[in-house]
Amino acid sequence: MTETILLASAIAFAASVVFAFSNHIQHIAVDHMDVRAGTLVNVGTTAILLWCAAPLFLSLEPISIHSIGLFALAGLIVPSLSMTLHTLSVRMIGPGITAGLTSTSPVFATVIAVAVLGEIITGRILVGTAIVVCGIGFIAFRSRKTGATWPIWAILVPLGAALTRGLAHNIVKLGLNDLPNPMTAALISSTVSLLVLLFVHGISRQRVPRGARGYFWFGLCGILNGIGLVSLNTALHLGDVVIVSPLIATTPAFTLLTSWLFFKREAITWSSVIAITVIFVGCLLIITR
Repeated sequence: MTETILLASAIAFAASVVFAFSNHIQHIAVDHMDVRAGTLVNVGTTAILLWCAAPLFLSLEPISIHSIGLFALAGLIVPSLSMTLHTLSVRMIGPGITAGLTSTSPVFATVIAVAVLGEIITGRILVGTAIVVCGIGFIAFRSRKTGATWPIWAILVPLGAALTRGLAHNIVKLGLNDLPNPMTAALISSTVSLLVLLFVHGISRQRVPRGARGYFWFGLCGILNGIGLVSLNTALHLGDVVIVSPLIATTPAFTLLTSWLFFKREAITWSSVIAITVIFVGCLLIITR
């Protein structure tokens, strides 16, 4: 394994830890502000953070319009739509289960690659997909059996977030091939996402709460997500999607670990641990094909 792959793997793991902490901070944040306004604050903080740092990484040299367009397209999907679905899922079914279900994003990334890029599907991919589907079904029905109050259709929310992330990973990777600047990719995507959210907010005419404690918590989420987004893009720049995606999918493990060590907000059962582990194993089978 080359030094570049090792570095990409280390950065991907670091991003997973950051996103794990963000999952729990969001769980606190939604107690003080609604999802739509909170997501606006979250993405806005990320964009402001990156614009403040822009003089350190933006270059006056000619840039690739093709890559800028791809980064902007990714911004239409992640973090605006993906984060909205993720934050809503955290509120509905909790950060642990959300992290487990959204860890299936490598599955969607692989399916998209097969359908669009013409990659060959193998027996390992089929087995991995079956394992992931079984893990998702177990989490949903086991949670309802043990007294969960969220409806069965709620699993579609984190799965939607996983789908958007899998699509965005491929789009960003294509853009980085022509414009290898992870910070620029994060700046453009977060800015486009913020503009989309501001447009939706303007149409809805919903007032942003004043003096709410949610500003602090969602702002902290924005800082963490900004760091995580740049780290993810850096890992995608240095390594292949097939290496980075399964490492990012370890976020559930870090979410469970930080829940046990620091937050103590969510009851983690052995069945949840086993199911999330099964999902992760299925993801690894698919990505390693």
